[in-house]
Amino acid sequence: MEVHAAPETWGGRVATVTGDPRRDVTMEPFRAAVAQLSFTLYDVEANTAASVRAIEDAASKGAALAVLPELANVGYITRWSPEFAGEYYARSERLPGRFSSALAEAAQANDVHVVVGMSERSSTVDGLLYNTALLITPAGDMYVHRKIHLPREEKRYFGEGDRLEVFGTRLGNIGLLICADNSFPEAARLLALRGAHVVAIPCAAERPVNPTLYRELAAVRAYENQLFVLAANRCGQQDTVTFAGTSTIAAPNGAVLAALEDTPGIAVADLDPELLVAERLRQTRFRDRRPHLYPDIASP
Repeated sequence: MEVHAAPETWGGRVATVTGDPRRDVTMEPFRAAVAQLSFTLYDVEANTAASVRAIEDAASKGAALAVLPELANVGYITRWSPEFAGEYYARSERLPGRFSSALAEAAQANDVHVVVGMSERSSTVDGLLYNTALLITPAGDMYVHRKIHLPREEKRYFGEGDRLEVFGTRLGNIGLLICADNSFPEAARLLALRGAHVVAIPCAAERPVNPTLYRELAAVRAYENQLFVLAANRCGQQDTVTFAGTSTIAAPNGAVLAALEDTPGIAVADLDPELLVAERLRQTRFRDRRPHLYPDIASP
């Protein structure tokens, strides 16, 4: 297994943009899946087994890419205390570790690309965690995105990532975000400008006031950036937190291709590169950008 992770720059505040040199891979038509799961806090063994089953179920439905929720190995951060933090850290892992290796084996055995969120121990600084998303290929390559935008209690637990990357795969160019990253439109736009065909987003989002908010957000990001968005959210409850579910696959024209409600399940959809090209020709959004008018938030 080969882990492709950018050097850790703990304490850095500027998000740098780098890209895999293979990101100019032409997108192929393929079937994708979002797996909506409920996890048990601290129970890495049970959470790993549930994640492997979801990969197998997605593959049985013909999926070549399966996206799983955020922090799938340990569970979500629901409160702050030294005791909670100590237990949480003890069950997190460096890369590669038992959780990531088990999912890599499942990816290879089922010939499916996997995107999953996990709590990652720093390889250089003891006591430091990252909220991380992995892109695992059937060939055993493992690409890493560390969450950049850390809301609420997450700031107490995790170091922030410092880059947005697009990774070239045989399916096409895939960019990664994690949950709150998708609340910042600049992040998804930057991935689109770097050549992404698909943005995959592991989430652990609570039930919002608007029950369809996250479904709509996925559709908006797909439409404004003319790419496919796969957002896989948690469901169920942990402590007092109820997770929203509503995992969604959205198309470059803003259509919702597949979606779930608030219970465990898997949704699949076929991603057609001709739709992506047709939408970019119809609505010339990248050509029509005027970054010189908004230089504080955009670059040419």
